[in-house]
Amino acid sequence: MRISVETKIYAVIGDPIGQSLSPQLHNGLFKANAVDALYLPIAVKSEDLKKLLDGFRLMNFGGFNITKPHKMEIIEYLDRLDPLAEKIGAVNTVVYQDKQMIGYNTDGFGFIKSIEEKISKIPKERLTILILGCGGAVKSVAMALADWGIKKVIIANRTAAKAEALVKLINKSWPGKAEAISMAPEALKKAVDAAAVVVNGTSVGMADSALQSPLAKALLKKELLVYDMIYSPPVTQLLKDAKEIGAQTQNGLDMLLYQGLLAFELWTGIFPDPSAGKKLLEENSEGNSEQKLLKEGIK
Repeated sequence: MRISVETKIYAVIGDPIGQSLSPQLHNGLFKANAVDALYLPIAVKSEDLKKLLDGFRLMNFGGFNITKPHKMEIIEYLDRLDPLAEKIGAVNTVVYQDKQMIGYNTDGFGFIKSIEEKISKIPKERLTILILGCGGAVKSVAMALADWGIKKVIIANRTAAKAEALVKLINKSWPGKAEAISMAPEALKKAVDAAAVVVNGTSVGMADSALQSPLAKALLKKELLVYDMIYSPPVTQLLKDAKEIGAQTQNGLDMLLYQGLLAFELWTGIFPDPSAGKKLLEENSEGNSEQKLLKEGIK
């Protein structure tokens, strides 16, 4: 590519950052869509965050992504927030426009975009989704689902107090949209029976627990969409169990994809071809350890 003084600069910032797939995704999309831009990975410590952003303001920057551990602390250095990002209390995308840094959170709507086609026959006003876990990614997804207007999001977590705190926060902005339950089999069975989508937002199923599932196979039903935020391995034990009973399944690669595509749209006004973006991720994900970042986000 030809880089000039007109080339717009974008980045992903975090610590560590070398494992990120975002540069491969966005640089590939810039090229495919004839956008004169360059996307860089930048490692930055918390104590240097403000200095980095001050530097961005002096450059031809169009925006940047934020990953662990800066999604919350970045907020104090921004000029304003999108209303949903403000409610979530975390930012993963910043648009720099008219000398203002505006913070957004595309994680939750990345999840929604990734399931829209598979749940298209169910009006969202009648849609109940069960989410296992209570980490940062779950918070973003649950709040986005409430904001989107689904009937109810049910949060199940080992530590009941954490689930109850998240539900209280959701219901403060979207009354009655969220419910907390325990991980007891009888509570999970009732929730699964009411749900059209079950989501694993825990780390169960990753490397150290690859043969484990956060939900007993006997509780699953073939009418479900079973979604695992994990994408490495691409087929977890939960997804294997769901496939065996005939349920629809999906891993977390599409969530990673769509949150990136939505960030790209915020920066450029272009929503890229998802199939092109997915190909870029799949080509670069083998042997990549960005999964570690996802694991930290969904604990």
